[in-house]
Amino acid sequence: MLIPEQYPAFHKKTLVVVSDHVHAKLFLGNDREFTFITEFKTDYPSHEGGDRTSMVTPGGQHSAEKNEKEFMLGEDHLFHRLAKNLYERLEKNEFEDLIIAAGQEVHQLEKMLHHDVQARITKLIPKLLTKMNDDQLLEHLF
Repeated sequence: MLIPEQYPAFHKKTLVVVSDHVHAKLFLGNDREFTFITEFKTDYPSHEGGDRTSMVTPGGQHSAEKNEKEFMLGEDHLFHRLAKNLYERLEKNEFEDLIIAAGQEVHQLEKMLHHDVQARITKLIPKLLTKMNDDQLLEHLF
């Protein structure tokens, strides 16, 4: 997509990561181009929007506790895959700057990144932007 004139151009190849606990999207901003690259999804089930009920399982554990553990495992697995992918992309010189929007988990994701990748971060956005279209996303980036 061509970036509208009301927004500045990307002066360096900038990788933009937009993530929540279920999936992450990667975009590349370069000059006036903004391009979707790929999407990662967790292998663990999402409980987003589902009813939360609690009952004691035969093992004595509350099912809500089990659901919370699955949620944390899924998020952790997604962030590890994402961190590995970002390092591989940096090694291939696919980007110079990095912007991450990951809701409240933005700092958790930042800590999982290799220090060379962390050094490329120019902006951390503690907002969930995964459901926004490209125009709305650009509003938050600039």
